[in-house]
Amino acid sequence: MQIAIVLYPGFTALDALGPYEVLKMMPDVDVRFVAHKTGPVATDRGVLIVGATHTFDETPSPDMLL
Repeated sequence: MQIAIVLYPGFTALDALGPYEVLKMMPDVDVRFVAHKTGPVATDRGVLIVGATHTFDETPSPDMLL
């Protein structure tokens, strides 16, 4: 199962990292942080940076989208 967690400038960290902490424990799951381009994405506070690991083109049809 492939799960894509979408990152965008100004996202709330808990909205992405909370589900990630739970979903990563599931067996046979590929959890990806997805954005228009790979690399750092700043949260709403501008202090925490989370890295997008894949682009939308690299993740065209995930089983779950957050």
